[in-house]
Amino acid sequence: MGLSRRRLLQVGAAAAVGAGDPLPGLAAASGRSGSFDRDLKALASDLRGRIVLPGDPGYAYAAWPNNARWADVHPRAIVMCASESDVRACITLARETGIPFAIRSGGHNYAGFSTTDGLLIDVKAMNGVTIDAKNGLVTAAAGTSNQDMADALRGTGFAVPSGRCPTVGTSGLVLGGGWGFAATKAGLTCDSLVSTAVVTADARTRVAQDGPGGTDDLFWAARGGGGGNFGVHTAFTFRLHEVSDVTTFNIVWPAERQVELMLALQAIQLGNPTTLSTRTKVAPARAGVPTRGDLKVQTYGLYWGSPAALREVMAPAFTLAAPGVAEITGMSYWAARDYLVTDDPLGMYDIRSRYVERGLSGEALETMLTWMTRWPGGSVRQDNMGILFAIGGKVKEKRPTDTAYVHRQADFIFEMETAWGAIDTPEVVARQLAWLAEYFEAMQRFVIPQSYVNFPSRDLPNWKLAYYGENLPRLCAVKRKYDPDNLFRFPQSIPLSDLSSAAE
Repeated sequence: MGLSRRRLLQVGAAAAVGAGDPLPGLAAASGRSGSFDRDLKALASDLRGRIVLPGDPGYAYAAWPNNARWADVHPRAIVMCASESDVRACITLARETGIPFAIRSGGHNYAGFSTTDGLLIDVKAMNGVTIDAKNGLVTAAAGTSNQDMADALRGTGFAVPSGRCPTVGTSGLVLGGGWGFAATKAGLTCDSLVSTAVVTADARTRVAQDGPGGTDDLFWAARGGGGGNFGVHTAFTFRLHEVSDVTTFNIVWPAERQVELMLALQAIQLGNPTTLSTRTKVAPARAGVPTRGDLKVQTYGLYWGSPAALREVMAPAFTLAAPGVAEITGMSYWAARDYLVTDDPLGMYDIRSRYVERGLSGEALETMLTWMTRWPGGSVRQDNMGILFAIGGKVKEKRPTDTAYVHRQADFIFEMETAWGAIDTPEVVARQLAWLAEYFEAMQRFVIPQSYVNFPSRDLPNWKLAYYGENLPRLCAVKRKYDPDNLFRFPQSIPLSDLSSAAE
C-alpha cells in the first residue's frame, strides 16, 4: 500500500505527542524540524528498507556517484528501498510533498542525473535474480548490477547481452538501450526485454509488455527511452541467449600509422558485423599533453570463432604494422566476460558521444588526432579521448521506430571524453571542458547528429533530438499518458511536449 497523506498526518501527530520515533537522529541531522522531517518519519515507519541521513553510518558511501564530479551533491535523505512497496511509498511522498528526488540503481549516470539535494530513491538493495530455465527467461530486480546478473547466470550456458562494467545497474543499462560486447551478435540489452514492472507517477505498479493490457506503449518507451522518465522500474524480465566458447583479444600497436590502422579496423568490423565486436580507440601511453608520437591504436573485444580465425580476420591490420601487444585467447563466454570487465570511467570527467555510419573517414581521423594533441593538460592520463564502440550487426535488424532506441542505422558510437583529478585547479578544468566542446564541434561534419542517452552530457546541444530523433513525439505522448504532471523530471528528462523544455 502506498503512503497516503492521511498516514503522513497521523504519524506527524503521533510524533508530536511523544510516540516512538522511527528516525531519532533526524532533527540533529537536519538542524531543524519541519514538514519534511515529519514526512520522512511517516515514510520510515512504513518501509521495509532504511532511510539514511547526513551523518548516519553509510551516508557518504550511499550518496557517492560514479562520476565524482557530482559528489558534492548531498541528498537530504536517501531511501534504501527493499521492496516494491517501498518504491510506491517514495513516489507517493514525492507527489504529495513536491520534494525534488532522483532515482538510482547503479549510480553511473555520467551527467549526475542520479544525484539530488532532495530525496534519493535508491533501489540497489533490490537485486534478486530469478531464472526460469523452462521458458528461457530471467527476471532481475531493479537494483541488479551487471555483476549480479553474471553471478546468477554463470555456468548455465545462457546470458543476456549486457555491459562490461560490473557495478552498472541493469535498470539504467536496459532503459537507455544497452551497449555491450554481445550487442553485434545478440542485439542490445533492451532487445531481449520481455516485460518490466514500473511504478508510475500515480504510485501504481504496471507491467509493461507487448500484447493486451494497454501497456505496450510503455514497453516500447522502456526500450531506449532512458531511465527516470516514466516511473521507477522495479523488475525486468529478459529472454535468455545460448552462449558458447569465444575468442577475446587485446591488440595494441606502436604510435604510428594511426589513421591507416583505424581505417583498417573499422573495415574489419564492418566486414564481420555479427561475429566481431570491437572497442577501438587511439589513446596516449602517458599522462600529459600528448604528441602524435604518444598516440597508440588499440582494439579490444570479442570474436565468435577460433583464435586462428580471428588472426585471419585481423590480417589487414597486422599487415600495416606489427602490434606491440597481441593477446588473442579462446575461452568460455563467462571467462571472456571477466577478461573484458572494467570500471572505466572513474574519477571526475565529462563526455560527449555521437553515432557514426559506416565509419570515420581519413579526414575525420586526422581531425580527431589533431584535437587530441590540443588537449590543454591536466594530471590524469586521457584514456578515452576517442573511442569507437561497434554497435551494428544484430542491432541494425530492427527499424528505428520498432523501439524507443532510434539509432538503428549506426555502426559505431564515437565517444569523446576529458578527465581530471582533485589536484587540477578550476582553471585547468575549465580549459578541459572548453577543449571538449570545441573538439566535439569540430567532429560534427563527420558524424550523425545523434547521441547515446546512456552517455549523457548536460552541455549536449539539441539533446532531445540527439537522444531520441524521430521517436521524440511518441515518447512525449507516452510521458503525457503516464506522467501528466511531469513528476519524473530532471534537466534532460523527456518533456510533455516535443516543443517544450524538460523542466516545464
